[in-house]
Amino acid sequence: MPLIDSFERHIDYLRISITDKCNLRCVYCAPSKPQRNFKQSEILTLDEIVRFVRIAYKHGLIKVRITGGEPLLRNDIVSLISEIKKTGIRDLSMTTNGIMLADAAQKLKMAGLDRVNISLDTLNPDKYRDMTKMGNINQVWDAIKEAERAGLSPIKLNVVPIRGINDEEVLKFASLTFDKDYHIRFIELMPVRRNIDWRRSCITKEELMEKISKLGDLIQLEFRGKGPSRNYRIKGAKGIIGFISPVSDCFCDYCNRLRLTADGKVRPCLFSDIEIDIKTPMRHGISDKELESLFLSAVAVKPAGHYLNKRDKSFSVPASMSKIGG
Repeated sequence: MPLIDSFERHIDYLRISITDKCNLRCVYCAPSKPQRNFKQSEILTLDEIVRFVRIAYKHGLIKVRITGGEPLLRNDIVSLISEIKKTGIRDLSMTTNGIMLADAAQKLKMAGLDRVNISLDTLNPDKYRDMTKMGNINQVWDAIKEAERAGLSPIKLNVVPIRGINDEEVLKFASLTFDKDYHIRFIELMPVRRNIDWRRSCITKEELMEKISKLGDLIQLEFRGKGPSRNYRIKGAKGIIGFISPVSDCFCDYCNRLRLTADGKVRPCLFSDIEIDIKTPMRHGISDKELESLFLSAVAVKPAGHYLNKRDKSFSVPASMSKIGG
């Protein structure tokens, strides 16, 4: 039976952050001040994550995305993917920076992973190193090739355009869709406390579309009422261009997701301070029925929207995406 929240939205998607650690420090993600990583004892175990997914699946959960931090830093990632898939989840995906993906792609596919989103914000090797502080872009391209070979498709490339940093590469990214069935997803820079002026650096969907239309007519694809991406195809191209604009083109009315943080908090909204602790009760022997009640309470308190444009004081700007899973 479908799970409907108080605003008539169908909740069927869970994003799970499995670690707050990352092997890169991207300029738009890393906090302005160094933060302490969670201790191992603070992180949800494989069994705890799978138990929660199993409860949510009973209420219509069909889609799970594994995030971080960098999820491939977790040693039990292949087993975790396998156990989540066994619960019956139909769509199991992962967002990764790709640095460690090449060697793991085939194992992840065999364990039950359906597809990957790979973060890639520049095509320039030197700029990639600057933007990530330590990354090697060749490892990412190896990851893309291995993901394709393993069948983790369609390959989705996440690009965060930032004014004055990588905005001149928008057309290069869009051009990748002519010959490859890539999904290039331009993700609007979100307000996170870091050393970037968000309002000056953010590039809207309208600006991006104006640039990309120089390559050819943009044909809008059908919007099915779920998910944040508004998808287009350049006439004659194989791949898809998506725009995810959480602030300038808010999609809260269609939001179908909850988030589970690495330290065991369910967040009904990325930009809300509302959190439901499931880790502590689980470690104190909570029953499945009681855990189910906690899950349903998280759905019940899901707000109508983030209200960032209205400066609602009950909504906050997170210090780090890695702590809550983006």
